[in-house]
Amino acid sequence: MNLKQGLIACSVFLSANSFAENNHCKIAGIWKHADKQAWLEVSLITKTVTIKSHLDNPKANGLRVIKNLTAKRTGLMYDASTDSYVPVKLAFNGCKQLEVTNNNVIILTLNRE
Repeated sequence: MNLKQGLIACSVFLSANSFAENNHCKIAGIWKHADKQAWLEVSLITKTVTIKSHLDNPKANGLRVIKNLTAKRTGLMYDASTDSYVPVKLAFNGCKQLEVTNNNVIILTLNRE
């Protein structure tokens, strides 16, 4: 193998490794609200976050909280105070905690049980 082939092989290996490292946390599934007796489901199929179960407010069950979830973990979250959707970003704080932010302010924290 010459130097050029070796560099290409090395760069392909490193690119694949960094991609796998950046995506080792799994966002899909059930997450518990950090402050309430509520569980939310993140679905990559429907690109939504919905309330799966809310013990304090059963009427909220099934409510879509975030829509248009992208591969870059951005979406639109419902804001009841304005009856509209605001742009949010979902970011991992370790693989067992997910923070939802708007303009770099944490507005929701979810924990993996």
